[in-house]
This record gives sequence, structure tokens and C-alpha cells, in this order.
Amino acid sequence: MMWLDRVIKSLLPREEHFFDLLERGADCALQSANVLSECCSARSASERQALVSRITDIEHAADAVIRDVYDALNKTFVTPLDRSDIYALATDLENVSDRVHSTMMRVVVHAMEDLPPASQELAAKILEGCSEIHSAVKLLRGMKRVAEINRHCKAIAKLEHDGDQIFRSAIVDLFNTEKDAIHLIKHKEFLEGLENTLDACDDVANALEALVIKNA
Repeated sequence: MMWLDRVIKSLLPREEHFFDLLERGADCALQSANVLSECCSARSASERQALVSRITDIEHAADAVIRDVYDALNKTFVTPLDRSDIYALATDLENVSDRVHSTMMRVVVHAMEDLPPASQELAAKILEGCSEIHSAVKLLRGMKRVAEINRHCKAIAKLEHDGDQIFRSAIVDLFNTEKDAIHLIKHKEFLEGLENTLDACDDVANALEALVIKNA
């Protein structure tokens, strides 16, 4: 009976606005990464703190996407992709914005006057990763450019791998050179936030690859 169910579903009109929602989520992730890059490149604590309100607005917009996806799934009979895959991908996209937000909030919560040296390099990797995500999500409509989606996913995996190496090296340098324990903790937590954000980008890539395998 499963094949019959699939045939029936293939003949019914499908709601395509889910792609719009996923693209909104990817937009939020990319906007978050841009603000994070600005934050890590800023020359003063006041400049960094001014960016926190911007990232909060973006994080709220990402949350709104999840709510819209949930509402749409509850109201839609036939979806263009498996509904669990849509929700999983939307959640992973929101998680990128959420981790950027939580990382940048450390600037305010810890009253950070400076950032660890590796911050700019890791933020650049995150920005590249979110750009790859943005491009890949836009290719989901029709699922006709699978090879390109996979290339974007492999690029994200490479960025995450390179970011891990940068993170480990930065942590070693931090523990070898920093004598102030409080300063060390602040910098370590900020670096961990950046590394976790790169992991979130890789989670999106994994969700995209799984989705492609099921639907291509």
C-alpha cells in the first residue's frame, strides 16, 4: 500500500511555499554570520556591543521561521519534501542563528574588552559556511541540481574540519600564554561558541545530504 500512497500524493498539488520558509531560514543564518564577522573585526568593545542588538533581531526572525514552518506543516496535507525533513532542516538552520546569537551575547555578559586572536579567522569560516548553506538551500526547489548541492555540503564539511584545527591551535596557544584565569575563561568560552557555530553549519550540511539522498 505504500507505493499506492506515494502515487496518490504525487498526483496531488503540493505546497511549494515551504521552500520560501527554508530560504528565509538560510537568509537569517547568513545575516547572522555577517554580523558575527563584523563583531570579530570590530576595533572596540563599544562597536561589538552595538552589534548585539542587530543579532538579537535576526535571531528573533529565525525563531519566527520555525513557528511558521510548524504552523504550515500542521495545515498542509501534501508537502514537497517529507515533513520531518522539512522541520529538521528548518531547525538546523535556526540553530546556526541561535549559536551566533549566544556566542555574541558573551561579549555583553562577560563584558569582554577584547576577543581571542583566532576569532576573525573562525568567524570568516562561519561566514563562508553560511554562504554555502544559502546557495545550497536555494537549489532545493525541484531537486534538479543535486551535484551542486552536494558540492556545497562538501565545502561546508571542509570548512568545519579546518575550523576545528584553528580552534584546537587557538586553545593550545591560549593555555600556553594567558596568565589571567578569568581572561582565559572568557576567551575560551568565546572560541567554543565559534566552534559550536561551525558544528551547527555542518549539521545543516548533513541534513541537506540526507534530504538529497531521499529525494533525488
